[in-house]
Amino acid sequence: MVQDFAWRELRARYKGSLLGFAWNFLNPLLQLAVYYLLFGVLLNVSVKNAAGETPAYGYAVFLFTGLLPWTYFASSLQAGAGAVLSNAALVKKVRMPLQVLPAAAVLSSLANFGLSLVVLAVVLLVAGVPPHLTLIYIPLLVALQTVLNLGFAYGLAALAVFFRDVLHILGILLTLWYFLTPIIFPIAAHPNESFLLHLNPMTPIIVAYQRTILDGVDPEWSWLAYSAAVAVGVFAIGFAFYRRASDSFEEEL
Repeated sequence: MVQDFAWRELRARYKGSLLGFAWNFLNPLLQLAVYYLLFGVLLNVSVKNAAGETPAYGYAVFLFTGLLPWTYFASSLQAGAGAVLSNAALVKKVRMPLQVLPAAAVLSSLANFGLSLVVLAVVLLVAGVPPHLTLIYIPLLVALQTVLNLGFAYGLAALAVFFRDVLHILGILLTLWYFLTPIIFPIAAHPNESFLLHLNPMTPIIVAYQRTILDGVDPEWSWLAYSAAVAVGVFAIGFAFYRRASDSFEEEL
């Protein structure tokens, strides 16, 4: 059922669009072009690899590698937050396990992320970045991030039913969160005393993607364990809150 709802959401997202599913490939490339022009060209941001050296792959590839998992995170939260509200008629008329709605939203974003990784593979090939053995860790990183995404999606979906302003506030918070994550600037460019940067559970995940894909270096496991602990905690709290709140969804909608 989750797959059916995810496929339904994907079709609805591109319904009436001239390019349709091609936007799965165009969107990340257009995002890359905009951010690279602003930060790579106008602000001339440079990047260092895990060894502290200037890598051959350049800033654009570094930016793209961090941008894709962040887009998966942000789109999961935004789609998840509106999962119940956008299916209000269905919730009121059909008896169904309501847990599938946020899960389908995240699964839909995961499918888009998978297609984006194909684009990234082509970009890496063109840029001359060799495939590293550390790519075997990518499924683990995706699984960890998916647990975190699901936890937030469940919590936000329930909260949005009672407080519709959540959908508007979320966009602002995600913009702030984006700049507190080492995507535009490498982690080395941030001062060690940046408390919020290191408190951010997405920081170890994004850095792990960058290290394993670009530099062939293992993730920092102790740091990634922090993200895993947060992900499990967020999922447990978000799912429990959603289950408890779901009894009131029909009345609130």
